[in-house]
Amino acid sequence: MSTIDRQALDWVVRQSDHPLDAESQRAFDAWYAADIRHQGAYLRAVAIHRALNGATVQESLRPKRERLEAEWAGASWQVAGSRRAFLAAGGVAAGAGLFALTGLFAGADRTVLTTARGEFRKVPLADKSVADINSNSRLEVRMTAQARQVRLTRGEVWLEVAKDKTKPFIVEAGEVRVRAVGTAFGVRRFANGAEVLVTEGTVEVWSSDGSARKRLVHAGERTVVADRAADIAVARQPVEVERKLAWREGKLIFDNQTLGEAVAEFNRYSQKKIVIADPALGRRKLVGQYQIDAPERFAQDVGAVLQIPVSITAEKIVIGGS
Repeated sequence: MSTIDRQALDWVVRQSDHPLDAESQRAFDAWYAADIRHQGAYLRAVAIHRALNGATVQESLRPKRERLEAEWAGASWQVAGSRRAFLAAGGVAAGAGLFALTGLFAGADRTVLTTARGEFRKVPLADKSVADINSNSRLEVRMTAQARQVRLTRGEVWLEVAKDKTKPFIVEAGEVRVRAVGTAFGVRRFANGAEVLVTEGTVEVWSSDGSARKRLVHAGERTVVADRAADIAVARQPVEVERKLAWREGKLIFDNQTLGEAVAEFNRYSQKKIVIADPALGRRKLVGQYQIDAPERFAQDVGAVLQIPVSITAEKIVIGGS
């Protein structure tokens, strides 16, 4: 067993014993995001652990480390290629390596899925739904005999939901709830609410802590719902829905957004932050399309169009200033 495989196994064993504290969680997130090989090794370890753990009942019969190592040695794995972006050298680098592990969620009561800043994941769920997880996001997935539940605690996800009228598919984002059957939609979590973008079919949206009545949101429509919503406004904006979900293709598209809004979007993905030196510049409108991992190119284009200086260092990108 390689060093990376042993590290992955250590993390899985620690997580299975008890929830990680804040310091340990940060250490795990850093290890996981540091190398695509870490991510593959971790998913393999999780799959083996769950497969073995699901086959036992008594605590005394739960899989021990030695058995996990033995199963690891005899396992075979299949890697399916797909787009994924990873942190590298203070910026964002593109890479490939979506790991599809058969049975990853089989028998699991609750699965936590996370992404680091600049990382994207496409994950098949146990019910044959698919989750596209955006940068710096965290969601909990629970599949039971009665319902399918996703709790988005941070970030953004786009879900292509498998049809199953016997099991409601409900997403929680704070107090906001989204119910779907056989549809596709995105949910972005904010501090006091969530945005819902529907690309296919229809979803039902409401706030569990608000007085607003439930609303249906159809393909091409979007809504922003407060945690304590008194009203839910739905707008038909198919172009805007697609623009906001362009991150699934590794792109950021701007169509009369302000420079401040564009910079905020880039800063969701890159560790090298863009800073606007003059607040007045942040109100300037712009149009353009960029790869998510090209903040320097974006800043240079802005500098050329607005005829302002741009400073790029290893730590940050400054637009404007002297």
